[in-house]
Amino acid sequence: MTREQVYTRQLQALGVYEPAFDPLIKDLAKAERRRTRAEKAWAATAPPDGKPSFLDPHYQIVAQLDREILGYREVMGLTPKSLRRLRGVTDGPGEQDLIVDRLDRIAARVEQYEAPEAHSLDPDEAQALAEGKTAAWGALVSELNTEAEHE
Repeated sequence: MTREQVYTRQLQALGVYEPAFDPLIKDLAKAERRRTRAEKAWAATAPPDGKPSFLDPHYQIVAQLDREILGYREVMGLTPKSLRRLRGVTDGPGEQDLIVDRLDRIAARVEQYEAPEAHSLDPDEAQALAEGKTAAWGALVSELNTEAEHE
């Protein structure tokens, strides 16, 4: 069975195969064959009883082909993340949604602390208000840090 046939069957089994993937499947298989040849050429540069150098230009070609292959796999849904994307499945809110939610909670908590005009307070009241706000802010930051560790 050719690599192309293997990938076509995998995509069919996953339920995401489309005939439009055929050129990508061929390109993916071709890239994998080139990577195999590049790995053999890189291995051939090894000194006797040694390993090939990662500084060898052949290794750079292998690394580039690995990135290219991963790109093809992601486009076709052959990685877990890209498969979920193709199926329209999300694991929940994204990172940006979590950040916005956290900032909204901070804003709601900050709005609760109304400060009287500074000129209307005597120095002792101003000091007590500042200490109260500092303590409240410290508790809020501590709470958000704890929430972040559990997410």
